[in-house]
Amino acid sequence: MKKQKNIFLTALGETRDRLRIDYYVCEMPDGNLRFTTGISIAEAGMKYMLSQHRIDEIIMMGSSAWADSESVKDSAIKDVDISNIALLDGMSEYDFLNYRIAEFMNGVDFEMLDIGEPVSDERKTELADILEAFRRDKARGIGYKDLFVRLSSDNEFEKAFYDAVLSRCDTAEERRWIKYHIYSAMDSFYKMHMIEDNKDAYLRFMPMGFDRAMSIEDISAVVKQTMAGEDADINLFIDLQGLGVIDGSTLISTFMVMNKSISYDCTVKGLINSRRNPSCFSGTVVNVLKSYEIQMLISGIKVFLEYGKVDMLKAYWLSLGEPDPDADRLFYGMGCIDEGICLCNVDLIACGIDVIRKTIQNPKTLGENRNIYLDIIVNAIKADYGCLLEGDEVSIPELLRWSHRKGLYQQTLTIIESKVPEDMVRRGIYYYARDEEDIKKVMKEFNYLYWLETVKMRWAFNDIEHYFIKNYGRAVLDHRQKPDFVARDYARLRIAALRGSTENILPAYSELDDDRLLYKLLLSYYRIGNLRNQVNHASVDEPDMDAEVFAERKDIRDELDSVIKEFISLYSHACRDTRKKHEPMILSAGRMRAYVRHHELKPLIDSDTADIRMKNTYSCNFNGKEVRIDITMFKNDD
Repeated sequence: MKKQKNIFLTALGETRDRLRIDYYVCEMPDGNLRFTTGISIAEAGMKYMLSQHRIDEIIMMGSSAWADSESVKDSAIKDVDISNIALLDGMSEYDFLNYRIAEFMNGVDFEMLDIGEPVSDERKTELADILEAFRRDKARGIGYKDLFVRLSSDNEFEKAFYDAVLSRCDTAEERRWIKYHIYSAMDSFYKMHMIEDNKDAYLRFMPMGFDRAMSIEDISAVVKQTMAGEDADINLFIDLQGLGVIDGSTLISTFMVMNKSISYDCTVKGLINSRRNPSCFSGTVVNVLKSYEIQMLISGIKVFLEYGKVDMLKAYWLSLGEPDPDADRLFYGMGCIDEGICLCNVDLIACGIDVIRKTIQNPKTLGENRNIYLDIIVNAIKADYGCLLEGDEVSIPELLRWSHRKGLYQQTLTIIESKVPEDMVRRGIYYYARDEEDIKKVMKEFNYLYWLETVKMRWAFNDIEHYFIKNYGRAVLDHRQKPDFVARDYARLRIAALRGSTENILPAYSELDDDRLLYKLLLSYYRIGNLRNQVNHASVDEPDMDAEVFAERKDIRDELDSVIKEFISLYSHACRDTRKKHEPMILSAGRMRAYVRHHELKPLIDSDTADIRMKNTYSCNFNGKEVRIDITMFKNDD
């Protein structure tokens, strides 16, 4: 088993009054309260950690001005000298904190002995009588050993104590003495005590370039120095106090990212937040690890829903250590979406959504056995993905709306290009066959076009629906026009094919009664193709690009976004209004390929007996001589 090392990371603060003792309360995992003292909040947090967990090393971050270069050296708590208290004011912040922790190790607190020194013995007797009268009147049955606990946990009781006792104190020193008097009487059970093994914990100072806030450079330095040269897995405990305006989760996230570049693991095992609370009887040391985990869960869900990235959410789930078959399937689906977005692979995205849909529709774990955090993840996905998770298959219109809403423009274009044609044919919005006779006509027609096409362009016939919607019959158009005029002519040609009034292409069908809507939909589809090509060809902006050229390219992108929105609206409308009176027949790519292999069009040896389908003659000038070229296309045997 790999060696484990526990590191506690905290931050120094500036202690202006080294004789001012504050009290801190913390709720333990067992629900009991524990108390400690602290002149600084860093001290309170460190005492709590040393009383709860075995710590191998304590790293104190701080400004280089807070440590004497001569005294800064790695040393164990047990090696800190507490005998020379006369030089207390001359100690650096680093040395003073080490001194206070060494006192804690030895079970002494010399600074508390000075509390109440300015208060006379007669006044202390009077204050003790006032305190006893309060206890008899307001706290009957509560002994002195439990009084401090009650004052730190009951706001109404604390207020009554303030009105009856503290308000009758004339000075701050008298109020401090009253608190000290009650704390000293408290049962030792409630006070924090250092774990014996922690006497060997090493103290290390990490000079940083910050006073109140940490920069990105500071965070990077902390992570590198904390993890440098380790040959063991690290269990990291962090006190968030003293980190200024920096979000503690940023520091923790950086540690998590670093895990990918090292050969050992660094896991956040503890996260506390120490706070001084002047308006209350005690400050607090709060274990916020669970709160951070919830924040991590929420952040992970947000990152996945907004950007499709699953790493953070998956890391959170794995940290729970609760295997669940539904979670396995769910995260597999989310991983497919993540990878699909990165690779612009629409099939992978659709596959991931389909896995999530089936997992949610048919869960394997039900009722009380279901992990509550998994339910949170599932409900968040259901709220965001909506109709995509309904039905028996992924809806292409819903997938389009989802992709565009996420700002995944390249993926949206890919869906329109690769998924919409097949969906359009299968829905009956625009299709090529109602019966087997239509299928045979389409095979013969496409076979002829296949062999007429150049070899490198024959791949288009691998997707019959895509070729039918986007390319079939386009060759007869006048391509010398502007692309938008070609798109309009092509859309008109396809509408004319519905009535069989075109000589050059086969008849087509539609279960959508609104020809005007179909024309707009086809035109929008063709226009998107034209604009996409322009954007792709202008994707790299040269440094010395003319401002007018840049504006023109931006206009194209803006126009493309507008046309995408229009297309999604038209397509959704067409899907909603299509009423199938006839079921479209689909020509599979496999059947088409088999037909092409057995009906190859090639010239016959005896041209006089050949059934010539098309013969063209061309002439040209080559090296000063006129050359005639005859191109003949022959029909196949059937």
